[in-house]
Amino acid sequence: MATLITVDAALRAIKQACTPMATTILPLTRIDGHVLIKDTPAKTTLPPQDASAMDGYAIKLEARHTKGSKFNLIGVAPAGAPFKGKVGSDETVRIFTGGAVPDGANHVIMQENVTADGQEITLTEPVSPASHIRKSGIDFEKGQTIVKAGTHLDAYAAALLAAANHGEILVYKRPLLALIANGDELVEPGQNMPEGAVVSSNPYGLAPLIKAWGGDVILAGISRDDPQAIKDQIAACAHADILVPVGGASVGDHDYMRPVFAELGYTKIFEKVAVKPGKPVWFGKLDKQYVQQYVMGLPGNPASALVTAHVFLKPLIENLTQSSTANKTISARTTEPVKAATWRAEYIRAHARVDDGGRVCVTPIPRQDSSLLTPFLRANCFLVRAPETQAADIGDLVEILPIKPLV
Repeated sequence: MATLITVDAALRAIKQACTPMATTILPLTRIDGHVLIKDTPAKTTLPPQDASAMDGYAIKLEARHTKGSKFNLIGVAPAGAPFKGKVGSDETVRIFTGGAVPDGANHVIMQENVTADGQEITLTEPVSPASHIRKSGIDFEKGQTIVKAGTHLDAYAAALLAAANHGEILVYKRPLLALIANGDELVEPGQNMPEGAVVSSNPYGLAPLIKAWGGDVILAGISRDDPQAIKDQIAACAHADILVPVGGASVGDHDYMRPVFAELGYTKIFEKVAVKPGKPVWFGKLDKQYVQQYVMGLPGNPASALVTAHVFLKPLIENLTQSSTANKTISARTTEPVKAATWRAEYIRAHARVDDGGRVCVTPIPRQDSSLLTPFLRANCFLVRAPETQAADIGDLVEILPIKPLV
């Protein structure tokens, strides 16, 4: 019988086994969901010069200027076409939002606060204490690091990189994961249900998670409980970076998944972890000529598959892409008693919220059976219990692993 290892030992083994993905240069239109390789500095300053925050009139504000003061209009400064001259006392330049503030000007008067009569501008309101000028570099300076290595790039990072004058970025390639469901009882969703059949739901829950974590997905379909069928399915996924067999990892007469992998040259790193749910999770590498694939076997029970994906598959993807968004627990107060933990680490589906006092409070979902999917609709975290942890009373501090926003 395989020796169970701890969750921490399994995570260390995953990290040690990983070689970062290859790198690629992508245009900004394609970087979403990729991980940045190195700290990236701005190629420009934003704003590149002092700029007007609104439509109005740029003046050289002096202490004597107040309601009724008059200014001579000497030019116009729309965005992208700076006024070339200098603004002197009692002079003004018509300026528009984003326009470069002319030399000599230190204040922008809102256009609503003046009247214009030919080339003469008159203040109709007291001068605002706000200058309405965006100073050069208030967002970032040229050469300043704007996005750090390990950042999981999204729309906001893309906008920032574009504003910093980057047209393309060096990133890690996203690993390609093949989800291989296993079991004679499984049928695809939407099909007729023969007696004894079970709908194959795991791939459809795992695929969106994998994409959000930085991987791409192949839905490899259902493998029957037949060694040759499993071999054929593995062969069809030869281009994947990670093979994710789901189910078929127990020790029954029809559980062929691990024996088939062993026959194909699989090197075991660990099998079976002291975790609840998800003890049958396993991990290793499949070495072929010129190709090496990671293999992360997940249990077939739906809750076990989803929990172990969060706990083990997500870190595998993050280690391959050097992502800085690793799983991190936070502290929360229990709203009801929690039983003492067993000899295994426990990941209890739970719902956490931030109360009116700013404290994070957590409530376990009543039903925790590893075959149940409905608790995940309400759960937004796992209440994490280390092995042999004592029972917790209402109000005690515990650790939670968020899997959705805490609301």
